[in-house]
Amino acid sequence: MELETLRKVSLNLLTVFELLMETRSATETAARLHTTQPGISRKLAELRRLFADPLFMLVKRQLVPTQRAIDIRPVVREALAAIGGLMEDGGTFDPMKSAQTFRIAARHTIEWMLAPGLRSHCDSHAPSVRFSFVNMQGVALPEKQLEDHTIDIALGRFEEVGGRLRSQALFDDDRVCLMRRGHPAARKRLTPAVFCSLRFVTTTDMYGKDNEVDAQLRRAGHTRDFDLYVSSMSHVPLILLQTDLAVTMPRRLAAYIARFHPLHVSELAFHLPKSHYSMVWHARWDDVPAHRWMREVVAGLMMGKAA
Repeated sequence: MELETLRKVSLNLLTVFELLMETRSATETAARLHTTQPGISRKLAELRRLFADPLFMLVKRQLVPTQRAIDIRPVVREALAAIGGLMEDGGTFDPMKSAQTFRIAARHTIEWMLAPGLRSHCDSHAPSVRFSFVNMQGVALPEKQLEDHTIDIALGRFEEVGGRLRSQALFDDDRVCLMRRGHPAARKRLTPAVFCSLRFVTTTDMYGKDNEVDAQLRRAGHTRDFDLYVSSMSHVPLILLQTDLAVTMPRRLAAYIARFHPLHVSELAFHLPKSHYSMVWHARWDDVPAHRWMREVVAGLMMGKAA
């Protein structure tokens, strides 16, 4: 883009564009920027002239981005982040003064464990910083979202990453069985045969699929039955409390849930390889102080260290 064209671009305009992409609402964008809705509408009109595209269409009272808006968003977000990094005083980041929003992709199970501690930490150390969690379908690394900066980091069980992505190991975890206290199998040794005599609940996205537990059991000539599939793991604790169903899950998560519900954690009497959890981000954020601060806080909480 030539300098004459760049003169037409206001940093404020790009900020409005990014918030409109995030909120899909002129009213909420105005509130976030402490301005008026007509003021945001005028900025949107300028953006439309600048990019020669409607950018957003109003559908059922929500602003829906056009393909042009979707295409330019990664560039706008990267430009805003780069400028923000340059303007940080002396290359530092003051979390007490920041109002930045960080986006984290993770399965609900990780979100359960991380979100409360993350908010509690920020209440004391970064009161205006926000975090937005994006549910990750499956365990595949969301490379495209990291590349186009739809998310800042991804947390999960990922294979080795390469290219322009960076990773940090967080912790290893094994699996246990969770059931209600007083369950008929709560005091039994969960050999493969006893384990497979139980009735299980899992999420609908696992219907017809084997996880590492099922794969190990099949190799030993065993299979287990699922009596219930639910839309989200968040329903499982209450279901366990009212039925004789059981579920397998990472030990950390099971122990966390058992802190708040009268549920019993049972060891598996057969070997399963541990799962390796890591944090992944794009290399462009390696040296950006705000992003580095966020990664240190998340890693510290995930590894059980003071952040």
